[in-house]
Amino acid sequence: MPDRTKRETWVRKVVTVRDNAYLSEFHEALTVSGGRIIKELPLIGGYLCEFPTERGTNALAEARILSEKVRIEDDVVFKLCVLRGTAVPRPIFPFPALPSFPLPVQPPRTATRSPAQGGRIVDWGLKRIGAPKVWGKLKERRVRVGIIDTGINYYHPDLQRNVRDGICTLDGRTSFLDDYGHGTHVAGIIGACNVNGMVGINPYVDFYVVKAFQKDGSGKLSDIVEGMDWLIRRQVSVINMSFSTAETSEAIARAAKAVHAKGILMVAAAGNNGGEVNFPARLPEVVAVSAIDKDDRLARFSCYGPEIDFCAPGVDIYSDWLGTGYSKKSGTSFAAPHVTGAVADIINYYGPLPAPLIRGMISEQAVLLESLGREQQGHGLLELPRLLDQT
Repeated sequence: MPDRTKRETWVRKVVTVRDNAYLSEFHEALTVSGGRIIKELPLIGGYLCEFPTERGTNALAEARILSEKVRIEDDVVFKLCVLRGTAVPRPIFPFPALPSFPLPVQPPRTATRSPAQGGRIVDWGLKRIGAPKVWGKLKERRVRVGIIDTGINYYHPDLQRNVRDGICTLDGRTSFLDDYGHGTHVAGIIGACNVNGMVGINPYVDFYVVKAFQKDGSGKLSDIVEGMDWLIRRQVSVINMSFSTAETSEAIARAAKAVHAKGILMVAAAGNNGGEVNFPARLPEVVAVSAIDKDDRLARFSCYGPEIDFCAPGVDIYSDWLGTGYSKKSGTSFAAPHVTGAVADIINYYGPLPAPLIRGMISEQAVLLESLGREQQGHGLLELPRLLDQT
């Protein structure tokens, strides 16, 4: 066996076997190369493999004996679409103990005020898309929402009630508790539920959370694909992906096709480099969201292009954070969950609908903003009172 005492000298690749008939050949080539399988990625018929870099060229050459039977790709790094510059507050310990996940669905609250009446905190973004105007129209019907991010702060009183289950796909870790704040911020926009704190766009969501991103805001392709597979098996209706990369990846394209084939709507941030739309938002199976400010102008950082489907608030967005606190953040990261929450509202109000029908509905009812071009806003801004029947 090769010496793995110097871990930093090893490189990881995503290897896809085109047909199961070639599996034995693949394993033989892997053994010759000195590589090993780290994890299986059944969603794309692939594996995350590790090779020694001092023999990396030979490792790949040996694998290529299979010619067109395998595909070898980098384990591409994705970044969260959040602007830097704001200090990250530390979590407040100790936290109260929680029961083991997954949590059972909780019965409706019996308090005099329901979540649909709103909380004390209502951000401008929620007001801009008309979320408070339709809270009273929502039913106590649960909608399963998947989030691939830095995890979630399931101790936060605004989110505790709606967290159902989660997984951590990062090496050597099991907890999906958020240690950055980004995933918590995204979740608050979509479905916070606390009449004494914040109420999100849809307070009747069930969160299924994948922790696939590190505290530095980076996440690997293989961890994201594993999370997508996990969310398919949890039968979520919509997945929020507030991350991007400028690198092309056949693996993420195949994963998106697989999720799409299961009837799950994917919503992704367009990216923050001000250039062309990044992946996975760039993929046709994914709803791409750009960011606007309070004046309905395209945010200076937002990517744009013909792939944009919608625009949404993404500048100075106030939402849940670590501990029991809140934070104001900017980025296309926070535009995407405004669309995800709107999709959850549609499913809550009308019941389960095919993803193409939902996408068609929101495309037809979106409002074009005079200040923006088509490549900046796509079909326009979603305004919830137009989307839900007001009769």
